[in-house]
Amino acid sequence: MSVSVDSENGIYDSRNNCNAIIETSTNTLIYGCKNTTIPNSVTSVGDSAFSGCTGLTSITIPNSVTSIGDYAFYGCTGLTNATIGSGVTSIGSWAFYGCTGLTSITIPNSVTSIGASTFKSCTGITSITIPDSVTSIGSQAFSGCTGLTSITIPDRVTNIGQQAFEGCENLTYNSYNNAKYLGNSTNPYVVLVSATSTSITSCTIKNSCKVIYGSAFKGCTSLTSITIPNSVTSIGYSAFQSCTGLTSITIPNSVTSIGTGAFYGCTGLATVNVKATSVPTGGNNMFYNCSSSLKIYVPTASESAYKAASGWSTYSSQIQGKSF
Repeated sequence: MSVSVDSENGIYDSRNNCNAIIETSTNTLIYGCKNTTIPNSVTSVGDSAFSGCTGLTSITIPNSVTSIGDYAFYGCTGLTNATIGSGVTSIGSWAFYGCTGLTSITIPNSVTSIGASTFKSCTGITSITIPDSVTSIGSQAFSGCTGLTSITIPDRVTNIGQQAFEGCENLTYNSYNNAKYLGNSTNPYVVLVSATSTSITSCTIKNSCKVIYGSAFKGCTSLTSITIPNSVTSIGYSAFQSCTGLTSITIPNSVTSIGTGAFYGCTGLATVNVKATSVPTGGNNMFYNCSSSLKIYVPTASESAYKAASGWSTYSSQIQGKSF
């Protein structure tokens, strides 16, 4: 198959006989095929550029490219080799979804974010290293990667979306005090993924943990004691949902975001101490269906800000200032 654009076309081109269509003004590759060679003058691979191209087996993304669009290689089941250049800073949502032929991929140290479902259902990938540059991993980013046995997550990651590792049943975890973690060789405890069992009664989270993953302690009805260290920056959606045995919890000053339904259904939860002077981003229903006597204590100087903030204002009558 060959793709070409008439040389008189002022909007699109097919420079260097690349077998692709490029938007001239933006240097964005908008359509490619199994025989495409991406020129080193291209700066972005557009949304759905190779989507459904099952005949594509190998692609080299040059260093000139800074972004890979949403659905860019969606469903390219024949793709076995993809080289991502060192200029790429973002990989879009669903970019490599369903690329079942991929067995490995190297994410360059220039990438700062991995989008939602980016590598979802890439069942052939067995290991992946997320570079130190990445701070955000989107929801379902690696969901359904059933062949994945190891993943390296850097300390700089501060946000991990819902179900990012859902269905990765063969992943190897690091355990500490009733919880399972993912991380790196220097810090194996970056992300607390889940409790070791829903029957645990206590957990002291490792003091180098950055993220409490969504649903990490969901349904741990016997949990009565939890210690969150000052290293944690993010508490995920439904992280403590239905932990009916919890009566109090202290959220340290380091936390900057609390996900939707984080303490949903914690019917025994009566005391929450939130030490952050800057109001953490709050999701909907954070404390929905907690104890009727719930009190949320916040720094006195920040009381008004908490009561007015999105996600927190619902609980304004339960928020009280306190000197920590």
